[in-house]
Amino acid sequence: MVSAKRGSHGRLRFPFEDPVESLPTTARKILAAATTLLSERGYEALTLENVAAAAGVNKASIRYNFGNKAGLVMAVVDALIHDECLLLAAGTEALPEEERLHAAMVDIRRMIIDADWFRGFFDILPHAFRDPELRDRLSTLYVWWYRQNLKALGLAAPGAEDNDMLMGLAELIAAIPDGLSVQAGLNPEGFELTRPLATLEFLLRNSMAQLVEMAAEQAQAAEACA
Repeated sequence: MVSAKRGSHGRLRFPFEDPVESLPTTARKILAAATTLLSERGYEALTLENVAAAAGVNKASIRYNFGNKAGLVMAVVDALIHDECLLLAAGTEALPEEERLHAAMVDIRRMIIDADWFRGFFDILPHAFRDPELRDRLSTLYVWWYRQNLKALGLAAPGAEDNDMLMGLAELIAAIPDGLSVQAGLNPEGFELTRPLATLEFLLRNSMAQLVEMAAEQAQAAEACA
């Protein structure tokens, strides 16, 4: 089961707390303005001048709340990925185990067709390769995303994160929306998402039991060697 908890307003909580919840009102306005600019105009539009104008604040307020542009970008990334994980959990946590896989595929499709979210993410991604701090942050968030994939599929048993087979599966599932979103973005009218996602669901459904069995054997072997 997903180990998320619900807050006082019914929102799911993870070990990675909501990065927006603790922000003061002005900081939330700035973050919302930056997220909109990113989705509509791209990374290059995230200047302090543009964000300040869109949020109706001055540049000093951005520096006070986020330090600089790099701090603001990391806050945007945190918020986007956190919200995606909330949606994934909300769509799978209450379902019977046999229905979770299909629900996860539905969620992947939703992520891919949410063009604004992926457009912003892919605008930021090239800069992460040149910015060590942003790269480390995204890498950490991906690890957290792997864990949520295992939880969504009901595979987050104790020791799962140390199991090569299960973590390999989580990494592959995390990579699939990235790759499919590129293809769908390049050919929005002609690329049919149903086909690869149906194939993925078929492959996982027919190999899940074997993967779990192999993971259990791996865990037993590791315990025997300990």
